[in-house]
Amino acid sequence: MITCYIFSTISFLMLLTVFAQSFYPFKIIHASALSFLILTSIIYLFTETLIMFFFVGTGVSIKEYMLEQKIYGDFHQRSIGVKRRVYPPQLLNLLILMIAFILFGAADTQKISPWLYRAVLAVGIIQFIDAKLIQNICFRDNTKIILDMSGIKRA
Repeated sequence: MITCYIFSTISFLMLLTVFAQSFYPFKIIHASALSFLILTSIIYLFTETLIMFFFVGTGVSIKEYMLEQKIYGDFHQRSIGVKRRVYPPQLLNLLILMIAFILFGAADTQKISPWLYRAVLAVGIIQFIDAKLIQNICFRDNTKIILDMSGIKRA
């Protein structure tokens, strides 16, 4: 979970850098704006995939643990509920930012206005923040499910 937070922070900073590069193209580590955008998209997609697999993996682990230990309760259903809350904004953000990344090429070749690309990217960054706030709540709820299932009382 800590790795998810670290990569989310890195992705956010990279997205802000890409947004700044849309106004004034500058190089980072000898990478052009396009090269840095490609790197940003790779890191961003890795981060979002990692987060999805975290929730899938913990859901499977909860279900298996309940079956092995013959625990009864709504823990697995609660885990599914967490995934239902976290996935829609996350997938919407993936869609918006992938559109923005593709629009970079259209703006770079002057097929569309750079302002359209910047607007979509700005919406994606704002929605990224919203998705991360929801993910934070879901990480906390997921941890609570595991603690409740194991019988550990929170302080």
